[in-house]
Amino acid sequence: MKQGPFRSDPHIAALADELTVAAGAEFTRRVESVPSLAAATGTTRIFHPEAGHLRLTHETLELSADDDQQLIVYLPADDATATALDALAGRRPGGLRAVSG
Repeated sequence: MKQGPFRSDPHIAALADELTVAAGAEFTRRVESVPSLAAATGTTRIFHPEAGHLRLTHETLELSADDDQQLIVYLPADDATATALDALAGRRPGGLRAVSG
């Protein structure tokens, strides 16, 4: 279990690891069903007023710091979304772009 509200506290994380082994699938299923936990990966559908329907694949990466920071990466889930995002940004489809910051 890589995610959960208890992962920032090492003592609670150790207890959760023990419970995962001791209680097995039932504990894991219940923790994974907590509604406040977002899926680590998946596809999000949104409607943009100019670009229309977009499908974005996302992945949540836990950072190693002890402050519960996450990096969420969104990428186009299909060619139509990639083309729509390029048009919004004024880029030619498939062109490379510089990222700074």
